[in-house]
Amino acid sequence: MATLDALRVFVEVVRAASFTAAARRLGISKSLASKRVAALEEQLGVSLINRSTRKLHLTEAGRIYYEHGLRIREELESAEARVQSVTSQPMGQLKVSAQVSFGFMYLAAPTTAFMRRYPDVSVEILLEDQRFEPIDESVDLAIRMGPLPDSSMVSRPLCKVVYGLYAAPDFLARVNAPPVQPQDIRAFDTIFYGNYDLGAHWRFTLNGQPFDVEPESRLVINNLLGVVEAAKAGFGLAYLPTFSARAAVESGELVPLLQPYWNEHGSMVVLFRSRKYLPDKTRAYLDFITEWFQEHLQL
Repeated sequence: MATLDALRVFVEVVRAASFTAAARRLGISKSLASKRVAALEEQLGVSLINRSTRKLHLTEAGRIYYEHGLRIREELESAEARVQSVTSQPMGQLKVSAQVSFGFMYLAAPTTAFMRRYPDVSVEILLEDQRFEPIDESVDLAIRMGPLPDSSMVSRPLCKVVYGLYAAPDFLARVNAPPVQPQDIRAFDTIFYGNYDLGAHWRFTLNGQPFDVEPESRLVINNLLGVVEAAKAGFGLAYLPTFSARAAVESGELVPLLQPYWNEHGSMVVLFRSRKYLPDKTRAYLDFITEWFQEHLQL
């Protein structure tokens, strides 16, 4: 049992590339994590991790042990999942990754409702505006907005994503006339969302067909909340998913434009790794938030 515990710590340290981060994920102290790995090295009679630099580097023996240890850990998790399915009571720690704007606006309510239903599950939510790859191996579920590249991960649609054009009343008051069709957008200042290609390729529907506009912009922001704030400040037109602009529209800080031309732009999806036995905690959260969004929020 001591060896299995040490193996779990070692695998998590490698995944996190940090004793501190691994200890936090495992709910133990950094010193205990270090002692577990040191004890494992002493038992094996080899050095697994090179600690001579600021970054952790695996030795050759460490790389081999990690590859085998990872498979062992996955088998243990599968066994635990099967046992949990017998007890029918989800438990353990769940780690969820989501894009900053969507997670900030919409994940707190369903997640806390889920935790009230399942008091034996603890949840860590990571809000990060990164591109799709890579997703930390320690993450159980990742919520991402498409389009998505090919991946070994399995996806489940969470909700549709519609994109529209928005501007602040102050901006509209300064221009001679607002755009009346997508082609007009090129004549105005614009704000780009810099995390995806669609930031510079604004797709609308014209005469029943997709129509792309590629405006130029002096302002690029890699976070949707930042794009919303810049649009509210009156800098220019912003092409946004409706979920990110909803609160600003309700408060009158942004005005929707060209609504007849708005275009559905894929889906928000939940991603998870394909396993023979999906842990009950993961399956329960996946089912819960899917049902919650269908009932409470249409984006």
